[in-house]
Amino acid sequence: MASNPEDRGVSKETGPPACDKMVTKKCEGLVVERELWVENRLGIHARPAMKITNLAMQYRAELILEKDSLQVNARDLLAILALDCPQGTRLVLRATGPDAGEAALAVCRLFARKFDEP
Repeated sequence: MASNPEDRGVSKETGPPACDKMVTKKCEGLVVERELWVENRLGIHARPAMKITNLAMQYRAELILEKDSLQVNARDLLAILALDCPQGTRLVLRATGPDAGEAALAVCRLFARKFDEP
């Protein structure tokens, strides 16, 4: 183990790495977990599933959706549909990778906007 602070990524000028201060896309080992609720009237059908998939593909992070211990990749449209998520369903989102925080926030916002459906 490095005893010199500079060997651990701590600079005398800047202090600890950004990972210690906040979520940042520079943190390769970052895991972000969020609870999501399906609030739109029709639940997750083809259009919302496609929006989730398209959004997931914009990030390098791995995005996993979990319902009742069943986990699916958020880039897999058919797997999302197979989760069978009507209105009121609780999901857990797990994002890992370099831009996990950013990706998780984007997915949370999509759910909060009810997938931009009326």
